[in-house]
Amino acid sequence: MLAVDDLTLAIDIHARSYKLLRWVSEAVERGFISASRAHEFADVADVTLDWVEQHYLNFPPEMRPDRRHLSEFANYFSTYVLTSFNIVEQPGTQLKTSCGCFCPMCSHLENAPHLKTKKLAKRDKNRAVNLMVDRVNALALEEGIQLSSETAMQIVNHEETRRDAGYSAYGYWLIKRMEGYSDGKSVLALWREVAWYPTGSPRKDFKLHYKDFRSAEESLIDSMQTALL
Repeated sequence: MLAVDDLTLAIDIHARSYKLLRWVSEAVERGFISASRAHEFADVADVTLDWVEQHYLNFPPEMRPDRRHLSEFANYFSTYVLTSFNIVEQPGTQLKTSCGCFCPMCSHLENAPHLKTKKLAKRDKNRAVNLMVDRVNALALEEGIQLSSETAMQIVNHEETRRDAGYSAYGYWLIKRMEGYSDGKSVLALWREVAWYPTGSPRKDFKLHYKDFRSAEESLIDSMQTALL
């Protein structure tokens, strides 16, 4: 199962890193940081580490990682450009509406955000499924369970264990991102397996908690053992 200390640290860094990314985006919008400079932060871990070290005390406390883990924080933060978000230099304007009606009374133009979520392609979603299967197989191996590839795929595709597989695979990549590794947009697809409903909408006020990862992996192990009966 995913190591408690590593995953707990990764969850904390994930939350702080996202807040910092939002802060950087807002700084771009204010003209405090150029978009090209923001790309540097989110593109090279070494540059990010140097920047975080220089400005550590300028960040709000909720964005500051423990100084012992600045390297892991910088590594994680730098993977955002590969995984989840683009920082757009000239976003222009976009049509907005709060009610879904685009009549002149209800709609308005406003500056588009500099921070934009990457768009997922079918191959990203397919790759995410493969990552979940890989993680289910790895978990089975750790637990000494002989599991066929077909059974692993069945567990991933079953509606009752799909999200559990997503949690386990996403947790694995949370930890890998602290080392500076990412599997690209497939990790964003994994995020949506746990943070979105199957219908395709985000879960309101969703947050990551270690207990949910633990529960998901315990459920996966139970499903593996049941499949062997």
